[in-house]
Amino acid sequence: MQVSNRKFLWNILIVLLSLLLLASLFNCMPTFAIAETSDVLEITGDGVANHITLNLAELSAMKQYEHVYSTINTWPSKRWYVAKGVNLRELLALAGIKDDAKQIKFISNDGYDVTLTVKELLEDKRYYFPGLKDNHSSDGSIPGSSEGAVEVEPVLALVSAEGSDNPDDMNDRDALLLVMGQRAVTEQTNNLFLKYVSRIEVLTVAPEKWDSPKANIPSGMVVPVGTEITLSNKNNNEDKIYYTTDGSTPTVNSPMFNWSASRWWPLRDDVEGVNQPIKVEKDTVIKMKTIGPGKEDSDVVTFTFTADLTGKAVDPTKVPGGPPTGVTLDRSTIDRPVGSTFKLEANVAPFNATDQDVIWSSSDTSVATVDNHGLVTVIGPGTAVITVTTVAGNHTATCIVNGPDEGESVQGELPIVGTQEVQIPEPPVAPSVLEIEHPDPAEPEPVEPEKEVEPDIDLTASERMPETSDKLPVPESRGQYLAEKEDLDNKFAIDAALEQPSSQVWEVSQISTDTVPLPLQETQNLMDVYAAGTFLLLLFSGAGKRYAEYVKER
Repeated sequence: MQVSNRKFLWNILIVLLSLLLLASLFNCMPTFAIAETSDVLEITGDGVANHITLNLAELSAMKQYEHVYSTINTWPSKRWYVAKGVNLRELLALAGIKDDAKQIKFISNDGYDVTLTVKELLEDKRYYFPGLKDNHSSDGSIPGSSEGAVEVEPVLALVSAEGSDNPDDMNDRDALLLVMGQRAVTEQTNNLFLKYVSRIEVLTVAPEKWDSPKANIPSGMVVPVGTEITLSNKNNNEDKIYYTTDGSTPTVNSPMFNWSASRWWPLRDDVEGVNQPIKVEKDTVIKMKTIGPGKEDSDVVTFTFTADLTGKAVDPTKVPGGPPTGVTLDRSTIDRPVGSTFKLEANVAPFNATDQDVIWSSSDTSVATVDNHGLVTVIGPGTAVITVTTVAGNHTATCIVNGPDEGESVQGELPIVGTQEVQIPEPPVAPSVLEIEHPDPAEPEPVEPEKEVEPDIDLTASERMPETSDKLPVPESRGQYLAEKEDLDNKFAIDAALEQPSSQVWEVSQISTDTVPLPLQETQNLMDVYAAGTFLLLLFSGAGKRYAEYVKER
């Protein structure tokens, strides 16, 4: 009995020693820590006279600008922001922004970036709209009131509060945060509010132009009264379609068609109720163009439709157009740096062909690749030919991709200009801060929904309010949260799209960003190494030997 007890105790001891050894080995493994968020801001690029670097203390010493901001995201949902920080105009003037600067790129520490044109950020007037939540407190597809608009400045906020107009709620959690006003009460700007900005690149290269939108029915056709016209462009995300039906030129204040961005369509079952088609009730002229951040507005395109009052015309979208007779691409050449992407759009003729399927291919995948949706990625220098082929009829169209020549700089490299030490002014005794104008915190009185009536035949689509229900459908909690944050996981979106019926075609655009590798800090504890060695010595000498002896006594 005594031997058995001692054997049991030795077994317990061996187990304890093994556990201690295992714990020591884990402690000996390198430990990794994510680098802390940078507390400096760098302003660089060929669009400024001097590269400068400012730390948080220097930014705090500059004159602070504080205001409430109205904004809408791409779900779309309305919200308030209150922010306090450095006026971007003064910040860029400090770096000596040049007259020929065309683009401003904001880069965050987590690898995301936002590019805006100098015109849209610094030249166009931007406002805070106290009446943003009029007509509906949250649905961004129901326009609020533009009355009482207050002009505001774009800032890099050191403190801010999302979803609030109360300065007491502000904190530095998102600093440095890019915040700006709206050019129109319907403009969606929340997706441009970039957190953790650590670098600003001011560039003199001219911005590209957005692709012009198109309609689901070709211009010039005779259609039945009540035919629905839907508008689209290449991405249907940040590139918004503004249109008119009264003959005027569309602007950012005109009606918007694609209120909800395509990234959210798999999560919404009311997309057609938000992005409402335009009904042809009479002879109709639709003028439209694409407006979005970081590029120049597209050319204005005009579509005309004749309303057939005889009842003989047939809706062309409901009539099969037969097999494909040809295919075209929206670009014939692409010149891009290595690592950049560009989406080609194939148009199969006729527009209502029974088989719209196409196959994409590249003549040299070491220069450029293309996926099943026409997304071209430049891989290396040289020239490649991208070909699209219709499955039915083998009709083809091509686009030449020119990568950079050997020795050319890749995307992101900037010419080096002189640096200069900047004298930061001493903080004033009583800094001048703009008085904050607060909207009425009380929610608007609920509006009784109007009875649905047949539209007046003389009333144009641009003159009608969107026929959107006053009650928003409640989406999945995860989907709504992601929509508010403007950050949908690509896999989640793709899975959601694949769950749709096979008869419906879904296109999920993946937005790639240049991520910044975070440095890893490796540490080791030598005492753990010594402890591990001691336990090994005990285990394989005394303890191991005694345990072997007791095993023999069984």
